Amino acid sequence: MKRLIKKGDPQRAQEIVLGQDAYLDALYGCFRLHNPKGDAFAPQREVELLARSGKTVRVTVPPAMKVALPAEQKVVNTDLFRLEEIGRHGDSMHLLTMRAGWNQTAGDIRRMIKLDKHGSFVAKVTGPGFEIPVATSSVLPLGRNNTWIGMILVHPEVRRQGIANAMMQACVRYALEQGKVINGLDATPMGSTVYGAVGYVNSYRLWRSVFQLAEFAGKPFDRQRVTPMTQTDLPAVIRYDASAFLEREDILRKLFEDGAGDCFVYRNDAGVVQGYCYARPGRLRPFVGPFISDTEEIARHLLTAVSQKLLENKKNATAFLDTPESKFADRGVYMERAFDQEKKPSGHRLSATLKPVRDFTRMYQLVPYLEADKLVNRFMQAEGLRKESPRVAEFAATMNRAVNNYTETLAFMTLERESLQQKYWGITGPEKG
Repeated sequence: MKRLIKKGDPQRAQEIVLGQDAYLDALYGCFRLHNPKGDAFAPQREVELLARSGKTVRVTVPPAMKVALPAEQKVVNTDLFRLEEIGRHGDSMHLLTMRAGWNQTAGDIRRMIKLDKHGSFVAKVTGPGFEIPVATSSVLPLGRNNTWIGMILVHPEVRRQGIANAMMQACVRYALEQGKVINGLDATPMGSTVYGAVGYVNSYRLWRSVFQLAEFAGKPFDRQRVTPMTQTDLPAVIRYDASAFLEREDILRKLFEDGAGDCFVYRNDAGVVQGYCYARPGRLRPFVGPFISDTEEIARHLLTAVSQKLLENKKNATAFLDTPESKFADRGVYMERAFDQEKKPSGHRLSATLKPVRDFTRMYQLVPYLEADKLVNRFMQAEGLRKESPRVAEFAATMNRAVNNYTETLAFMTLERESLQQKYWGITGPEKG
């Protein structure tokens, strides 16, 4: 498979020099910007392009290429800002995932964009002689009626300019205009405030964790009931998955193609599916998930089978697994919107070596009728805009449209928290964005 980033891949680059190559000038154009609300322009700097890698790359920008953002207003409220379908800018989304320390591969990015070519977006700062991608986002279809919103990423050099909020509004507007009903997401601590501004509310927490694959080496599992998943298993797995979450046939089929034989299914003696588990490559380490099972025992059988399969590749030592907080014996001490928790959860029911590394909050857009106007007023105040502003009118129309989904979204959110949580399950970012 061809690389998504054609030149200056941060996984290999030793130095980035702008002003010599049009491709690099676009991909790394964020370093041309002088942000009066954040990072000032610098002709030379050392940047850790791969988050938490400890490796810095020297970035050099000729002073003549400097682009100054307005000091008196956010860039999203000026003619410099443009938001459009992502088109040929999938490389910017991939670069942003690496700057954020996420695990997506180039294949993950391509798959997300292909699921709905109109549903992934890029934000640009544009002007005479420059067009600089600065942020991305995606709206992934979950079947015919629902979507998942994600990949809202902004280059650090352009933060505090209202871009994440504008991207989120575009995603919500697109989802509602497509007639989608339940529009969910899993928020990082940094993102939860942005999502709350467009009517999203917290449902429960999940934790991304790392576990040692060797923990399951040599352990027995039920080889009669746990078998490698095949194409003929997919229809039954898709129906089982829909009964436990939301219908997402297209995504499960495409993830199965990516799994390269690392997916397993559990059937009882009558041949009925009672669980399944996917695995696939990641940039940092393999993903385990999505998986769903009826019981803890079935989940352990599936996790054992998948772990032993992943261990066949000697490069694999650990894997990521995302599960609800309810699957830990000790839920720890949680601090809202904090990246470093005072005490992370411990005592996971499926793995003794599993260690939580970061948290997400499952959120759904839930806008009751009387709340829509309040959200619009808060938006006006936060952005410093008048009621007559086109951005305010657009935001108000989106919030009023969201009101129509209130009852169905609330019903699903309640069902997921109170009933579906009884199953054992895990998710990973790329299967829904």
